[in-house]
Amino acid sequence: MANKDIDHRAIEKHVKEINKAYQRAARKYPVTVPVAGQGFTISSGVTGVGIEQDPQLVALLIWLGTQSSRGYANQDAYVSLTGMPPEDVSVLAHALERDGLLASPSASGELWRITDDGRVELRRLAQLRSDPAARHRYATDTLLRWLYTTAHDQRPTNPATFLTAAESHFAGDALSGTELAYALARLTHSGLVEKIATEPETVAITIDGIDCVLSGATVSDYLNRTRPGDYYSINATNVVAGTKGNVEQHNHNNAFDPSAMREFAELVKQLAPIYGMEPEEEAQLVHDAEVLADEASSETAQSGRIRTAYNALMGALGQIGTTSAALSTTIEQGQQALNTVFGS
Repeated sequence: MANKDIDHRAIEKHVKEINKAYQRAARKYPVTVPVAGQGFTISSGVTGVGIEQDPQLVALLIWLGTQSSRGYANQDAYVSLTGMPPEDVSVLAHALERDGLLASPSASGELWRITDDGRVELRRLAQLRSDPAARHRYATDTLLRWLYTTAHDQRPTNPATFLTAAESHFAGDALSGTELAYALARLTHSGLVEKIATEPETVAITIDGIDCVLSGATVSDYLNRTRPGDYYSINATNVVAGTKGNVEQHNHNNAFDPSAMREFAELVKQLAPIYGMEPEEEAQLVHDAEVLADEASSETAQSGRIRTAYNALMGALGQIGTTSAALSTTIEQGQQALNTVFGS
């Protein structure tokens, strides 16, 4: 008679492996939903996609990638290299192993090797490091969160201190002073941060900035949140089907709102000095930005005039010969403003 005993231990091990696979997939491809009550639309994949926002995890994975020629890496070697406590390094290794980026063939967990998924993640990190838009989004979001953590009581803070914090590294690379200046300009013009007239200049997070951080949304999602339109109540006496009747009509109207164009124009004026232009060209660019700002600020704003001023400013940006991360992101911001105002 055949042995009908069931190997429960083998089944449990198999189930655990399946659960780990599902968990890794959930972290790589998170489900995103709108945040109720605030009108937010959360961008897909803005959180939980990778490890780029954790400088320590990124550093360990990059180091593991350099050990490929020697096969396996030892925890003690990384402890000696970084000076970190062994228990902290062990926690980092467990986090990478949980995400399927590191494997530990030894029972003690002190011997490591990078997995195929880990090499894929290294490639993705390298692509992120060379993506100016991704860098600027990270700089803007992280600077605001850092400012909240550092001074949520709204006391003036030197923004340059941010560059000494661990958070100022993205995907394994340090953010630059230019990227900090862009992030600060965007936060300032959006009303999430305000500049304080001190020497050296300091900044403070605003109530709106605190609300953005506490909402859990990115800066872009917070600024693009749905705003309710104006409410109109119309009362009139009309002839209906040949007889008099009182008609009462209530309409909601999402009025034309060119504010995103005004914010874009102000951003260009703020960053014009760092585009590397000749003085005459810079002056013309600032003039074009002022024209767009004036058109978008008019009480009788006309979409055609705004579109013409926008096209002129974008054309001037496109003529700048020196390519920079700030310029690339400014152009992207202009395209976002176009989508926000005109929906195209």
